[in-house]
Amino acid sequence: MTTYSKDLENNTKLQQFITNFYKISDLKPPTENDPYLNFVSESPTIVMGSNKFEGRANIAAMRKGMWTFVTHRHHVPQNVSTVVEDKRYLVNGYVEYTLTNGKQLSTDWAAYIEFGEGLELKLNYYQVYLDTAPMKAAVLELRG
Repeated sequence: MTTYSKDLENNTKLQQFITNFYKISDLKPPTENDPYLNFVSESPTIVMGSNKFEGRANIAAMRKGMWTFVTHRHHVPQNVSTVVEDKRYLVNGYVEYTLTNGKQLSTDWAAYIEFGEGLELKLNYYQVYLDTAPMKAAVLELRG
């Protein structure tokens, strides 16, 4: 269960976004029309570890690449807190992976979320902080 800071306890719009965003993140993207892109602005930037992706096309390619060695992903956001009211948030949790060889991994992560302007919540900037070493080692093992 996700815990929201006191100022977010009644923010059902943000809570629904967090729930739906991580559910979609856990689904392998289709060949076309990835529903993940419904959660980002028209000019988004996403940073995953040390890799930066700008624009919807690059983010769609990033999503496809993330599933090369993964058959299952499950994000568990544990905490959400406000950085700047109505626009910027911190999230932390863990993600569980199953790799193509059946190996399972779990990694803690934290993320900074910044929404774009407008009434609809759309990621304008999203940065994920995580230790990529376990995944890199597992992928090297897969490649033999």
